[in-house]
Amino acid sequence: MNRGCVMNIEETNASAQSWSAPNVPPEPPREGFSRRSLFRGGTIAALVASGAVGGIAGSAITAARLAGGPSVAHAGPTVSARLPAQSDTDITALYQAVSGSVVAVQTATAARQRTAPGAVPGSDSVPTGEGTGFIVAGDGTIFTNFHVVSGADRLTVVLFDGTRLEAKVIGTDPGSDLAVLRANIPTDRTGIATLGDSDAVQPGQMAIAIGTPFGLDHTVTAGIISAVGREFGTTPGGRPARGLIQTDAPINPGNSGGPLFNAAGEVIGITTSIESPVRGSVGIGFAVPINRARMVLTQVRAGKPVEHAWLGVSIGTLTPELAATLGLPEEVRSGLALSQVVPSGPAAKAGLRGSAAPDGTPRGDVIVAIDGRPVMRVAELSAYLEQKNPGDVVTVTIWRGGDRKDVAVTLQAWPTSSS
Repeated sequence: MNRGCVMNIEETNASAQSWSAPNVPPEPPREGFSRRSLFRGGTIAALVASGAVGGIAGSAITAARLAGGPSVAHAGPTVSARLPAQSDTDITALYQAVSGSVVAVQTATAARQRTAPGAVPGSDSVPTGEGTGFIVAGDGTIFTNFHVVSGADRLTVVLFDGTRLEAKVIGTDPGSDLAVLRANIPTDRTGIATLGDSDAVQPGQMAIAIGTPFGLDHTVTAGIISAVGREFGTTPGGRPARGLIQTDAPINPGNSGGPLFNAAGEVIGITTSIESPVRGSVGIGFAVPINRARMVLTQVRAGKPVEHAWLGVSIGTLTPELAATLGLPEEVRSGLALSQVVPSGPAAKAGLRGSAAPDGTPRGDVIVAIDGRPVMRVAELSAYLEQKNPGDVVTVTIWRGGDRKDVAVTLQAWPTSSS
């Protein structure tokens, strides 16, 4: 059964490398897909564990990325419900309070020739896309997605009152699909978003998205948080996109990079992708937690390259049957079994062992805790590592057969290739 497609929520006029997912109707001639999907099918069991410090776009209109539907990590039950009618007034008040912090992000590339398709007469650039962003500081600092601005030669942000300003990229993190922009924004013409605590987000809470779907700037939609801790595809930097917030608030092409607010008007996430069998929302959208973006911004402001902590293992979830096969004690029936330890990686240097049966079933050490915190799922391990930096030392508790061991591992930076 086809699960539709994964779409990074940006829209485009470019037509290079057009591609359609199974069961997806052909796109209208005015729009194509200029880049292939940054989200690929796969399972969490065979991915290299990592930490993330950031987080994945948008119409004139930016490139949509499609792929066959990947496996989604189940981090608790998915909740879907409509907001009660009495919430209308609250949403209206929230929109009036926060919409001034939201901007449309328009991208363009240099025209290679004056007759280039899409070139504006008298201009030396070709519009390529539009996503969303939001202002996070009085100096004009703006968050958006990396894939909104990737490949662009010129950026323009459009404020709530229609003012158009040039913006520049001051930092990027493809590994979390984040970009930090800066524009010379008059302080009396806009607002500054208040950042919330994404670690406190719970399924069932209100979720409000403001963005530029299909080029319609400052569009507000509302729903709830459907789940947290989701894994969904791969970031532009090649890292698994883990720990995402899932929402049923309608999100469409053009919303990427925009804020996802809670009921208090605080930004809890950055809308990044949807899963859909059509080019639009079916109630399954994803956002990068805002706490990741905070960490990225801290590193960008410090002038440091954004790096992600890396453990260097491939893992699978321990089952009771596998535990018995590995000869583990009766009380050990949950954890993460190592199927591979990357040569010269952090885990390998610390002496952790990985192996797999011919069918790929893990046969190596079993991780049951990190720094004393029990871990039963990949998402839990990854979420903890996201708070760490390269060079940090963590204590990994493992079972090897009938022996329990604590192993000190010095984390390294996520490599450009895990091979």
